[in-house]
Amino acid sequence: MGLKILHANANVLMANGLNAILNKDRGIDKIQNAQDEDSLFSFLNDDDFDLVVIDPLSSERFTIGTTLKLKEKYPQKKVLIISDIHSSQNVLQILEKGVQGYLTRQCDEAEITNAIFAIAKGEKFYCHKVIDIALNKDFDEDNCEPTILTERENEVTTLIASGLTNKEIGEKLHLSHHTIHTHRKNILKKLGIKSVSELTVYAMSVGLI
Repeated sequence: MGLKILHANANVLMANGLNAILNKDRGIDKIQNAQDEDSLFSFLNDDDFDLVVIDPLSSERFTIGTTLKLKEKYPQKKVLIISDIHSSQNVLQILEKGVQGYLTRQCDEAEITNAIFAIAKGEKFYCHKVIDIALNKDFDEDNCEPTILTERENEVTTLIASGLTNKEIGEKLHLSHHTIHTHRKNILKKLGIKSVSELTVYAMSVGLI
């Protein structure tokens, strides 16, 4: 059975563009468009969607507040942001609510499709620009490479940021110390960070802890 997606975007061209991209894939059964906040929550009340794609800067019909309200009212609902970055503070506000993905409008068709299916499987998917903001780094305007953490890497990240050692994490997840060490190395490499303190900041920013 394919995915059911609710797309909240008041821009007709953007909405039609995403529909055209996603309709190419047989793994998606339904795409419902919401053009304002009232219709967004009406659709969520009436149907069960696997993922909500939202632009919180869409023609003033959706705002940062809409996204925050969405995560407060439906905390388990998977959410992908596709939007421009106008304010680091706004990005952090959204990340702190635990959205599963955040891309910019400059990300390409393949990245959008990959993000949707990755998030549906329980993974996190962020543009590097967003991660740099979360870690309070200067971000490269031209770097829109995606960073994907698998569901297992999300688990390991959460436990590392909670202060557990590799041995303790291995015992908790029934994995070897060496496997956890490998996960740790891969996570740091993917995120482009070098320390547990930065990893903790990241985990807090994206709602893992």
